[in-house]
Amino acid sequence: MKFAATLSIALLTAAPLTAQGTPLAKQPKASDYTRHMLQLQPIQRAAAIRGAIAQSDQWCRRVMKLGYQGPYKNLEMWVAKCGPKPIVDYGVFIGPDGSVQVSTCGDLIKVHWPACKGFKD
Repeated sequence: MKFAATLSIALLTAAPLTAQGTPLAKQPKASDYTRHMLQLQPIQRAAAIRGAIAQSDQWCRRVMKLGYQGPYKNLEMWVAKCGPKPIVDYGVFIGPDGSVQVSTCGDLIKVHWPACKGFKD
């Protein structure tokens, strides 16, 4: 019986197959996008994050500081300091599908999401 349960689990965790029996493409994870971001030059990383902030209808004239904070649930959190005037800190969350959610660091605390912590980069 133990063997059958182990075998069932092994079969269930095998790579998903299409109807023709060929493996499906690997689904990306948020960490895949962060790994790609970390391979970019700092100016390219800042431009990508600034673009995500702007597309979220938030203000960011220039990313003055940027850092990867770490994982949160199935998301990857980055922090960005935009300026020069006014200076606004943002939490930027990258999802497993590449989508981005942006909020000011002050608002993140109000909704009980992770607080923005320093800039590690």
